[in-house]
Amino acid sequence: MGQSHPPARRPAPAPARASCADRLPLDTLLSVPDGPRRPRPLILALHGAHQSGYGLQSYTGFTDDAPEFLVAYPNTPHDNGFWRVDDVPRLLALVDAIGHCAPVTGVAAVGFSNGGLMANALACRAARRVRAVVLVASGYEGLGRCTPAVPVSVLSIHGSRDQVVAYRGMRAFVDTWARRDRCASRPTVRGEAEGVTHLRWHGCAAGTRVEHLRVADDTHGWPALVDANQRMVRFLRGVGQ
Repeated sequence: MGQSHPPARRPAPAPARASCADRLPLDTLLSVPDGPRRPRPLILALHGAHQSGYGLQSYTGFTDDAPEFLVAYPNTPHDNGFWRVDDVPRLLALVDAIGHCAPVTGVAAVGFSNGGLMANALACRAARRVRAVVLVASGYEGLGRCTPAVPVSVLSIHGSRDQVVAYRGMRAFVDTWARRDRCASRPTVRGEAEGVTHLRWHGCAAGTRVEHLRVADDTHGWPALVDANQRMVRFLRGVGQ
């Protein structure tokens, strides 16, 4: 279960509405759904170390499974290929700029590996702007002090055999998010197909949700689940994004 990760599904599309995307403060692939201009939720899709926004879209095909969302794939501005937790203001400036391209109703972040650490930082430092995060094989060390101004919905997905970000500390990390959101102390636990153990903490403040998917035998990569993207999108829809 979960030994191999999905290949790139197709080349990354050309940036939508390039004249607007060209003016964004970070180099960003911006996907805008076809159809009338109307307010839509925005997902910041944050790549891992030494990746790119274009590469993340090509690897995951995430845009195809989020047809009602604006999806932005920014590139880190740093030459070493890593996001830094202090990049929060840069990403908020990007959100503001995207709002001039297309009206935005709410903001969520989906982060892979080092991008997951960045999504955590957004939830910790900009909770009034970024109300939900999906953490995929997420880094969590080096986050620093985390005191979100309001509760934030969190979905964590992590392979039990992740060789880059070891699984051993992940359950405790998600427990910490459950405490921040004032959820029940013990989650419900359900076994699912493809070696998934689904943990959900109930009774969280302000209608937020905290969930964790442990994927047996999966390694460091996008989840090797047939419905990985759909699970993420369903979670974001369910928390009002």
